[in-house]
Amino acid sequence: MNFLYHGYQVDGDLKKKNEWMRLFDLVIVGSCKPAFLLDPYLNLFRVRPEDGSLLNTDGIFEIEALGENGAHKFLSKGKVFQGGNWNHLNAILEISAGEDILYVGDHLYSDVLRSKRTLGWRSAFIMPELVEEMKVFHQQLPLRNQILGLRKLRDDLAVYRDDLIRTGDIQTEHVQRKLTDLDKDDETIKTVLSSLAAKYHAAFHPIWGQMFVAGYQDSRFAYFVQNYACLYTAKATNFALTSTTRSFRTSGDMLAHDKLLADEYSHFTYE
Repeated sequence: MNFLYHGYQVDGDLKKKNEWMRLFDLVIVGSCKPAFLLDPYLNLFRVRPEDGSLLNTDGIFEIEALGENGAHKFLSKGKVFQGGNWNHLNAILEISAGEDILYVGDHLYSDVLRSKRTLGWRSAFIMPELVEEMKVFHQQLPLRNQILGLRKLRDDLAVYRDDLIRTGDIQTEHVQRKLTDLDKDDETIKTVLSSLAAKYHAAFHPIWGQMFVAGYQDSRFAYFVQNYACLYTAKATNFALTSTTRSFRTSGDMLAHDKLLADEYSHFTYE
């Protein structure tokens, strides 16, 4: 924290000052995640930053015993603690609802999933790999659009084939020839698609491909990010670009039938 705050390796005297702590109202170390989010019986200790020694506290009972503005009085004795659990955090910050906390973490399981599922905290997931992922995605947009165009062409050929079978006499030589040609065209497009898809995914990683996509679907990783992270970004400092009063709103999700109707290139109509 001293290195992040000052931007260089500080000497012993400056290090002991821990000037970075002025940025925080409360500091908790040794929280033993995910136990901090699960175990209500973990004890809270006060830390003396000068020598690292620990002092016992009565936690919530001590805060309540201090009466009016108990949390403020409790923090006035020192704002650095070790251990504890989410109940201590709520009492010190004087909050009662999980949605009042935005928890920022870089571990999908012990940070984001646990805090969201167990306590209902708002969660922000930090993914350093996101920058490179977005950079490659932007570079590969022409190839991606080519792949999407060929997939759309296969769908159109399938629809045409169905119409041909439904409206034509499939016993005639003319229709049989058309069906054979359609099957050959589809197989050719499929082969080209396979080659282009391999090239596209290799651009992200030669073995694993795109982080958020498995084939043409969301990867397991993407599923958990989408379902448990209220926000995600590449680095925590990105939040410095937003106001503390900023509201983040979810984008609307659509099922396959809605996407079909919303697609500007779709010829599907509803009657």
